[in-house]
Amino acid sequence: MKPLSIVAFFDGLLGHEKQTQSILNALSDLTPIDVDTIKVSVASSAFFKNWVTYLLPILQSDKQGGISHPVDLIIGTGTHTHIPMLTRKKLQCKSQEEQVRVITCMTPDVLLRNKFDLCCIPMHDEPAAGDNVFVTQGPPGPVIFEKRHKPDRGLILVGGVDTKSHIWKSEEVAAQIRTIIDENPTMQWTVSSSPRTPEDICEKLEEMAGTMQQLSFFRSKDTPAGWVEDQYACNGTVWVTADSVSMVYEALTAGCSVGVLPVEWLRQENKFNKSLNFLTEKKMIVDFAAWQQGTPMPTLKDEQLNESLRCAREILRRWWPDRL
Repeated sequence: MKPLSIVAFFDGLLGHEKQTQSILNALSDLTPIDVDTIKVSVASSAFFKNWVTYLLPILQSDKQGGISHPVDLIIGTGTHTHIPMLTRKKLQCKSQEEQVRVITCMTPDVLLRNKFDLCCIPMHDEPAAGDNVFVTQGPPGPVIFEKRHKPDRGLILVGGVDTKSHIWKSEEVAAQIRTIIDENPTMQWTVSSSPRTPEDICEKLEEMAGTMQQLSFFRSKDTPAGWVEDQYACNGTVWVTADSVSMVYEALTAGCSVGVLPVEWLRQENKFNKSLNFLTEKKMIVDFAAWQQGTPMPTLKDEQLNESLRCAREILRRWWPDRL
């Protein structure tokens, strides 16, 4: 079978690139694919230039991105990939008879929404219904369910400051982490920071790791690529601070038992909190307060979360059903 020819746009932002790459990985598990990649800039000057190029055909080069062969599919995540992807589609339509499909993994600007053939949008974005909208429970991620968890190992992932969404309280988070460890003294715990984690809690966690034999702490900058995915695979229990919603979904996809440490949201009705409330109602996760009151950690047995595979299957179902 001839591989699907795909052009993937990457904006250099890890969260966005993970979503795109995870769908590519899922597609490659279902059908042969051949992928070319194009890097785009997130600079404001590049954003303006991309719009001008998109609106003025005279500025569009047939050699843009160095790709001259026919393309079946264009995919990318992030606002800065949208216009370059749509421009790429215009160029491809000039040079080939087959229709090119353009897919984004997030909500595009309302002016562009109908330009995309498919938008894979998490339900917490509350997207309006449409023929080109495919709603996911959460963002697609690169994690897979490997069934090699160890019940005596736990992972705690610490987020950090984001002044637009929540108030971060290092002392409270550190106290919650200590409570979890104290309540599970026979488990071996691994704790990791993120690029947003303040220095004060990193120092506190390092101090705790120095006095608690069952605790190891790793700063995110010291962990190699793929480290957290490997941790999901081998730790049966995972706690995540509520501001790191993508990691909640990654842990669920890996089949872990997931708990969430609270943060003080600036707006209770924000999309991340809504998403976590949905997962709590479905008993897919447990929040720290409920756990303290006796609610057990949940397990996923009958239903595994795999949004990357769902997106990949939807893409093939719509346009290449013979490859399923």
